[in-house]
Amino acid sequence: MKALKSVIIGVVVLIGALLLAALFVSKDFSYEQSVHIDAPVLQVWNHTNSLESMNDWSPWASIDPDMKQEYKGASGTVGSENCWDSENENVGAGCQTITKVAAPYTLETHLHFTRPFDSHGDAYVKLSESAGGTKVIWGMKSEMAYPMNIMNLFMSAEDAMSADFSKGLKKLKNLSEA
Repeated sequence: MKALKSVIIGVVVLIGALLLAALFVSKDFSYEQSVHIDAPVLQVWNHTNSLESMNDWSPWASIDPDMKQEYKGASGTVGSENCWDSENENVGAGCQTITKVAAPYTLETHLHFTRPFDSHGDAYVKLSESAGGTKVIWGMKSEMAYPMNIMNLFMSAEDAMSADFSKGLKKLKNLSEA
């Protein structure tokens, strides 16, 4: 009985320590990756200027080709939206809404994930002329709610996002250079 009491006290202290530590851990989560594409900005823009065109190189769209998708609004304009629903936990469900278009250089969106976790984030694709081609920066910013922000101590944004972003940017490069 004394051992069980010690274990329970130890678990409570550990949970309390983690909750206390989470108060001091950043809630910010951000990641971006870039690629150089041997194509003019306008050619790359054609693959980044709407949610439909971005879906052609999205790494998550290829994970579940059977996911349900619905597009709303005028394609490529502020307020247009893509909602998706997949049973695959790596894709989940949610909506992405265009919040800013500065053609042919910037497209910004807001993401609302509803599954597997309810969360929000902001994503962007930025193009710039570079060395006879186009530099593309694809990024995402979000905030992790307390106490989930404690995960920032144990995982990095790079580990979580790098493979998917690399796959997507490689597809974008291939589409734009074709």
